[in-house]
Amino acid sequence: MRATSLALLLLPACAEFEPKGQDNVRGNKPPGEDFATDTTVRVVSPSNGDTVGSSFVLAWEAGDAIDYMRLEVNGAPYSAALLEGSTGEMVLELPNGRFNLSVVGFDEHGASVAHHDLAIRVVAEAEDPWVTLTSPADGALVSNPVTFTSAASEGVDELRYIVDEWPIGTTEPDRVLRYEFSGTGYEREVRVEAYDDGELVATDQITIVVEDGAVALPSDFNTLVLRYLSEYPTDGSFAYYWPDDTDWGGNPNDIYYQGRLFSAGDPYQRSFCVGITFEVFMRSFEELDRVSGGDGSINGVPFDELYELRTDWFVRELYGAGVVDALINYGIGEEVTDFDDVRPGDMIQFWRHSGSGHNAIFIDWLVDESGEIEGFTYWSTQGSTDGIDYNEELFGSRGSSVDPNLFFAGRVWMPEDWLPWR
Repeated sequence: MRATSLALLLLPACAEFEPKGQDNVRGNKPPGEDFATDTTVRVVSPSNGDTVGSSFVLAWEAGDAIDYMRLEVNGAPYSAALLEGSTGEMVLELPNGRFNLSVVGFDEHGASVAHHDLAIRVVAEAEDPWVTLTSPADGALVSNPVTFTSAASEGVDELRYIVDEWPIGTTEPDRVLRYEFSGTGYEREVRVEAYDDGELVATDQITIVVEDGAVALPSDFNTLVLRYLSEYPTDGSFAYYWPDDTDWGGNPNDIYYQGRLFSAGDPYQRSFCVGITFEVFMRSFEELDRVSGGDGSINGVPFDELYELRTDWFVRELYGAGVVDALINYGIGEEVTDFDDVRPGDMIQFWRHSGSGHNAIFIDWLVDESGEIEGFTYWSTQGSTDGIDYNEELFGSRGSSVDPNLFFAGRVWMPEDWLPWR
């Protein structure tokens, strides 16, 4: 993959939010209005995990290279009518239940070039109140410990989680519950019960399979990452810039590899999220290679193959793990699956329930008054901070809050721990 194909790869992986007010999800700001990839489609509403009435409006937006779209419900076309236009909406009528929606985008040649998938729950208005388990997804394979979120109708003040008829904890709606299972590798039945002033008013249920999480190796590479990110000014002089169609890698400074220019920097030192984190990674590698007397290569990756590594880093598909895939595929790192093991300097890719995502470097956890993790601080570049700066996001159950099961953390290993990749 060469740099000229970057516009096809960015998806909404760098889509972040602008300070345009507050939505109803614990103070998070709404996702940005800008749409920066010609070959991308996005469902604006409903959001992934939303609960809607039996008649609801689906709104979409599409890049300039999308000729038409098809709406699918549970894998089948919703109707013979095709969706057209850069923005639009249509009314859907669905019965009660859980549904997987997909808007598939086609180019002028009829080739499928993009899709946005999301899961929703339909509840008839007459059946209010309601509660919906929004994460993990029904049928998901998840790592231990597991993080749960649920949304509920107005009036619900307590949620109780029961797994295989065993209570595991309580929260308020839209809050996070983490639980470590003693047994893994088989199907679990998860039920959430919603209470209004002590009265049971609604329930929802999913099944999941829990797998053992890996114990991540410590790495001094994080120290290099933190040192280099601290050298970038946070005064707006390194601005955020994500053009609609580009062959630029999103890095503010030139990146060299094995003595050759790999990706030219921006003349105004602007950047987008995956571009700046990749630049920090490359600067950290160069320093490590210099002091350790390395051979100038990242685990033997040749110059042209580095474009493929960066393609992984930049996220190949919506809701993908991005940087984690790059580290694993090239034997230079691993996924950190347990929140308790995530450390400052780890690389992160995360996705919001709204469908927008961001790539960043982890700094610290945000905790509530009881000491439970509710969000995180990170370093990256984004419009809401006028470029490179530190920022915060919250986990939640819907809207522009982060889906905790779509928070991917990756750790770069030191060279002595690298594994063969080919």
